[in-house]
Amino acid sequence: MTVVSGFSRTIRRQAVAAAIFVLAATPVAAQVNGYAAVMLDVLPDLEAAPGAQSVSELRMRVFAERHDEFGSHLRINLSGYVDGLVADRESIGGPSTAFGAGRGTTTDAIARPADLYVDFVSSHFDVRAGAARLVWGRLDEFQPTDVVNPLDLSRFLMEGRGEARLPVGVVRGRIFFPRSTTLEAVVVPHFRRGRFDQLDEPTSPFTLTRSPIPRLRDEPVAGAESLQGGVRLTSTTARVDWSVSAYRGIRAFPISTLTTTISEGPAEAGHYEGSAEAGLYVQSPDGLPFIRESFPRFTMIGGDFETVHGPWGVRGEAAAFVDDELQSTRAARGVAGHSVTAGVGIDRRAGDYRIAADALWSRSGINTSDPVARTFAGDEEVERTDVSVVIAADRSFARETRTVRVFAVYDPADATTFTRVIAAVSVRDNVWVEGSAGLITGTSLDVIGRLTRRDFAYARLKVFF
Repeated sequence: MTVVSGFSRTIRRQAVAAAIFVLAATPVAAQVNGYAAVMLDVLPDLEAAPGAQSVSELRMRVFAERHDEFGSHLRINLSGYVDGLVADRESIGGPSTAFGAGRGTTTDAIARPADLYVDFVSSHFDVRAGAARLVWGRLDEFQPTDVVNPLDLSRFLMEGRGEARLPVGVVRGRIFFPRSTTLEAVVVPHFRRGRFDQLDEPTSPFTLTRSPIPRLRDEPVAGAESLQGGVRLTSTTARVDWSVSAYRGIRAFPISTLTTTISEGPAEAGHYEGSAEAGLYVQSPDGLPFIRESFPRFTMIGGDFETVHGPWGVRGEAAAFVDDELQSTRAARGVAGHSVTAGVGIDRRAGDYRIAADALWSRSGINTSDPVARTFAGDEEVERTDVSVVIAADRSFARETRTVRVFAVYDPADATTFTRVIAAVSVRDNVWVEGSAGLITGTSLDVIGRLTRRDFAYARLKVFF
């Protein structure tokens, strides 16, 4: 075993320490908001089949945020969180093991910045610099053009996209033109990958890359290799809000390739990942196969619109990934290709409830100019068409002291479904008790279909301050 010092982890810890210091040094008169939460979740693996993978977890979080304004032009937002985990994941791999040998209780803890940025605001333009979450797109949960921030898959499934977005370092500038027209430019100087779970990811029940074969993660290094950015123009015409956008980015989740060849860069050291968070790597004998995780670039061109017709809202969104790489699990490699995802939706708000429905269509295909990609012509995994129906409903009761949220996705072609219900009750001022259950049915090659038998339920106590 070789312990590799994580320079990026050191920088991250320093940023968190700085944020905590600033929050702790807040004058008594300043306002610091946040919450402390304790969540007990279980994944019982309801299917009566061999190899049951039941999981129980205790997750804890403390979140704090402070917002300050200095005059009419300068605003500062500081926030961060500390997460902890105590879990029984032995049946799916045990703590921090790359090869599936469970050995007792899994524990982990992280401290990370959240939205940590400075805004300079004027009547004609504004500039934001720091770590932030930027929302592009208008549909519910599945937003094709929302590509700036990576996601935490576990939080996406259990809580929703809003909670799942991970902040990235950005510099964003917006110019405000007449007639509600805004031109936005975004630069992301440092790559941050998506996570299946921020807490002990190798043993998480939501990890889709678990394998007994050693893995090497080849992330873009800081500099030109990790630079991303895009532009978005928003405006209003005849009571229709619309936007067009373009973004040159890097895939947040990896493409996995089975190989025995070590490429240039970090792989030349011959280190095979055991646990990225712990900084542990395994030296594999030359010539043995391993899985190389790469993060290829993509180019996205998109647009969206939203309008109101009587009590109904109507919206749509589309994104074309004209330069992309598709994952072939059967061939265990990436395939040069392209894809299009488009959707339309309606929603209605009345009093204490909102109901919405979206229909999503997507199609992917190979890049016919690539000789290797042409060998995948007709492969249903990379050349495929999907249709999904999304339903979302929110309802509040008793002066918003009781809330219920329902979310469901159905793919009629693959007969896969994901349904999540979240109910919350305010038991006293600033104290909420929340319960949730999620059910996944059917199997397919997409993310939801690959998470079958990962049904979950949780109870959470959340205290705001």
